[in-house]
Amino acid sequence: MKAHISLLSVSLLLFIVSCKQPKAPEPTPTNTTGNVTIRVNNQVNGINLIQDSMMFTNTSGNPYSVHLLKYYISNVVLKQANGTEFKLNNYDLIDAFDTDFSTIVGLNIPNGTYTSMSLMLGIDSLHNHTGAQDGDLDIANNMFWSWNTGYIFFKHEGYYKDLSNTPQSLLFHLGKDKALSTVNIPISITVAGSNKTMNIVFDLNNMYNSPAIDFNMHNNHMSIVAGDDLWITKMTANSVDAFTFKNVE
Repeated sequence: MKAHISLLSVSLLLFIVSCKQPKAPEPTPTNTTGNVTIRVNNQVNGINLIQDSMMFTNTSGNPYSVHLLKYYISNVVLKQANGTEFKLNNYDLIDAFDTDFSTIVGLNIPNGTYTSMSLMLGIDSLHNHTGAQDGDLDIANNMFWSWNTGYIFFKHEGYYKDLSNTPQSLLFHLGKDKALSTVNIPISITVAGSNKTMNIVFDLNNMYNSPAIDFNMHNNHMSIVAGDDLWITKMTANSVDAFTFKNVE
């Protein structure tokens, strides 16, 4: 009888103790968005740019250097295979030799797998001629002519060697509405509630390779005279192949 009562007491005690145990915390909901930093790596044929080094050669056989390389990337759109899009609505200045101007930040991007990205090399016509001139669009960045002409979309300054192996000035300022181009890049990045960095490559040589731009014939263009139109057309055509996806960190 006593054994029976003892067992009953133990069972009752275990029941009371189990009832007093705190409930397991509810699982924290998974974040439905993440931030993506797009880092732009500036290269020539897989080699990182080295300022003022005459070590690069384009498809026309022109040895050349880069003293300055700046350009605008705007209106980035990340796209999923099912057609879902996320627009960054950005206007970012990239400076090959200033790490403060090397990234594009996309905030609160919905979870999903993104398979392609589009961007504009330059500034759309609305912002090219009107709107706030702040942030990367600040005229203090020396990438602006006037409201009539607009922004300089792409600027490369340096030197090249002519047929007699003599260094000559290289000055390319690409701009005006007709120079705006849209670039589509296959990518592979999955956003799953955490922050990631996506690396893309801008290959400067691809701006000069196909159609070929021979610096002996084209070494100084400012985009502001009628004689620049053929050069602008070639540069715009080349820009669609200038960017490639590298990896995700």
